[in-house]
Amino acid sequence: MFVELIKAFLVGVIASAPPGPVSLLVVQKTFCHGRGAGFAAGVGSAVVDTFYAVVSLFAFMLIGDFFTRNEAWIMLAGGLLVALVGLSMFRRKPIKTLKVADTTKAKAVQYALQAAGCALANPGAMAYMFALVALMGLDVSETVAPVWLIILLVFAGALTWWFSLAYAANKMRNSFEIKTLNRVNKVAGAVVVGFGLVLMVRGVILF
Repeated sequence: MFVELIKAFLVGVIASAPPGPVSLLVVQKTFCHGRGAGFAAGVGSAVVDTFYAVVSLFAFMLIGDFFTRNEAWIMLAGGLLVALVGLSMFRRKPIKTLKVADTTKAKAVQYALQAAGCALANPGAMAYMFALVALMGLDVSETVAPVWLIILLVFAGALTWWFSLAYAANKMRNSFEIKTLNRVNKVAGAVVVGFGLVLMVRGVILF
C-alpha cells in the first residue's frame, strides 16, 4: 500500500513538471504578485491534473474517445483561451515596485481559474496522465490502497511541484531588477500566446 501511495504522489509531481504555459503563468504571477499568487495559479492546475488522474483511473476509454472525436474543436478553443491568457500577461502594466500586496481570495480564485483554463486547453495532458498511471501500475481493480487516498496523493504531488516552483520563482524574483522582471513578464506572455497559436494551428490542420 505504501508503494502505491508513493507512486500516486510521483504521478502528481511528474504530471505537473513538463514546462508549458501553466509553468510560465505560475512564474509570472509569482514575479508580479508574490509567492501566494503563483501558488494559487498552481492549485488551479493541480485540480485539473487530479481530474485527469480520476478519468485515467476510472473511465479513460469513454472520455478519451470524446476527446479524440472533438480534438480539432478542443485545440481551437483551447488555443484561443491560452492565447488570451498570454495576451493579458503581455499587456499587464509594468511593475513599479517589488513590494506586493497580499493576494486576496478573489484574486487567488482568478489566478487558479486562469491556470485551470490553460491546463484544460491541452487535450494531450489527459493522454500523458493516462500513460503515467499505466506506467506506475495504478490499476484501481488491483490496488490495495483506497482509491480516494490515491487521488489525494496525486493532488498532493501536484501541489508540491507548484509550491516548489512558486517558492523558487519568488527567490529569483528578489535578485532581479524591476526592468528585468518586466522584460520577463513580456517574454512569458509572448511565449504563452505562441503556445496558444500553435494549438489553434494544430486544430485547423485536424479539420
